[in-house]
Amino acid sequence: MPHSGPQPQIFLYTQLFKFSSAHKADVDGADIFAPAPDIDMFLLHRHLRSNGTHMGDIARLIDVREIVELVPWYGMKMDGRLNSDTSLELTDSFYMNNFADKETFHAILSYQ
Repeated sequence: MPHSGPQPQIFLYTQLFKFSSAHKADVDGADIFAPAPDIDMFLLHRHLRSNGTHMGDIARLIDVREIVELVPWYGMKMDGRLNSDTSLELTDSFYMNNFADKETFHAILSYQ
């Protein structure tokens, strides 16, 4: 028999990022954040406290609107310590992949 009582709330820890002010566009007289030229992805910077530590917060899972994929921004040279386990902690700037989710991307790629 399915549980019909109140469901427990689920919380998650989120890290905070802000859009880079390096790329803006003028839309009807208003400055808005724009994707980086030649890559068409938004550049994000980690939101840091004054002492340089990462800012985060607790959110209810029900309040999450969308999950996004972050791609580390390497700059001129990639840090040799970066891998799939360390990239979120060692990198402070990321591209936000604004294309279709990777499952759709791979489905389209395999169809071609």
